[in-house]
Amino acid sequence: DRYLARAIELFPDRADLYIRRGHLAGGLQADYDRAEAYYRKGFELAESDSLRSAVWGFVGDLYQQRSQGDLGSAEEAFARRDNGRGTWRKWIKKCYAAYDRALRYDRDNVSVLNNYAYFLSLDGRDLNRALEMSSRAVALTDNNPTYLDTYAWVLFKLGRLEEAKRYLQQAVAFDGRKSPELLIHYGDVLAALGEKFMAEVYWKKALEGGYDDPDAIVERFRRLKE
Repeated sequence: DRYLARAIELFPDRADLYIRRGHLAGGLQADYDRAEAYYRKGFELAESDSLRSAVWGFVGDLYQQRSQGDLGSAEEAFARRDNGRGTWRKWIKKCYAAYDRALRYDRDNVSVLNNYAYFLSLDGRDLNRALEMSSRAVALTDNNPTYLDTYAWVLFKLGRLEEAKRYLQQAVAFDGRKSPELLIHYGDVLAALGEKFMAEVYWKKALEGGYDDPDAIVERFRRLKE
């Protein structure tokens, strides 16, 4: 933070320096108001629509983080919704509005297309729009497991289970990090298709991989046995 502050003193017209400071304030320091102020300054200095789009995407991500509060994952936050806090919907609406602004500057902002589609799928709304955005993100990239996972998850929410399974198979094959979230999704699709043994295998892998909400996995096993 000190080095970025010094860099901004030396180069006050560099948009990327403010954006980097926004990443630091939001992602590592959880100082969301300061992070948003840096992003907005970066937006003012941005010299291209692609960078303006990126900044609004970062602001949208920031709002989603705020909606999440102290919960461990976006999935948990969407599952619990407000949970008595009364702020979840406020920040999610602001997140969607920021993503809309980002796509007005660059309709091919892959990160925004993916994140927007995924959060809509967790929200259970505008699923056809989510599918369109996710499909575009997949088409614009080369076998990115995160984007394949999102596309599959939207298909799952639409009830297109066999297609969802096929894309999740690809995502698992290309995912070198063995993302627990991806494994959870694959297990969920397999369970919906009646492939109970393999669903348990992938849920166990997600649990061993450090999934943020282990209680949710335990609940999946309980429901499967019932």
